[in-house]
Amino acid sequence: MKRKIAAVILNYVSWMDTLEEVDVCKKKLGLHSQDIIVVDNCSPNESAENLEKASKDNFVFIRSLRNGGYAAGNNIGLKYAYENGYEYALVINNDIIVEDDHLLNKLVAVFEKDKTVGAISPNIYSPEGHLFNRDSVKPSFWDFTLGQLNYKRKGRKVVDLGGFGYVYRPQGCCMMLKLDVVDAVGYMDETTFLYCEEFILAEKMHSLGYKCACCLNASIIHNHSKVVKSNIKLKKIISISNESFAYYLKKYRRFNALFVKICCVFNGLKIKVLEG
Repeated sequence: MKRKIAAVILNYVSWMDTLEEVDVCKKKLGLHSQDIIVVDNCSPNESAENLEKASKDNFVFIRSLRNGGYAAGNNIGLKYAYENGYEYALVINNDIIVEDDHLLNKLVAVFEKDKTVGAISPNIYSPEGHLFNRDSVKPSFWDFTLGQLNYKRKGRKVVDLGGFGYVYRPQGCCMMLKLDVVDAVGYMDETTFLYCEEFILAEKMHSLGYKCACCLNASIIHNHSKVVKSNIKLKKIISISNESFAYYLKKYRRFNALFVKICCVFNGLKIKVLEG
């Protein structure tokens, strides 16, 4: 018999935040110790040692011997969950605030309503109450460039199909994945180090006829990119983001070289405005 839900928390450096998120998974989400998988992504500090000590009877701990990035690190946890008989995995950042005790039930209910859904996210809010873009429609070249502001508006509009609606991609900070589907698409593409993983995962799912959804009656709060901003300088963030963005546009969207270059210029400007 399949076990229902595992949580996958990827740690890099911020092990104390990870331990707090483990508590969230237990106290707010009702998960048991064996259902919580913590992967340390080869942190250059004492994270792995501290997490391993804390893991006894508290959570499953896996230590990665290399930092292959967000996709590679999460794949370790996802493969563990799939191989150990779980049906779903909640990929959750260690800076997520959960106030809804019924979050998991609401997300699972969407999968049960629509068997073609492979990934679901709740509504994602900032600590200030700002609703992040749901990416409800597949962005075009125009949306990535001169139409960015308009896309922020139209990307939030989701048709309510009974507590959920279809979107282009899930939100990587908090997304529930159907593990049979994740295995079928070959897990997350590990070519990227950071950024665009959800765009790519969505494309892989769409290629097999699966959809992504937003659960409209569930929400979480995300202290956005807390770990990234505290460990990587802005110039490097732009460089890493554009490398991943270019890969996604070329391989999965078949944009030509000129369009890719233009999109990356606009992407860099957007990051400067948001993070600078």
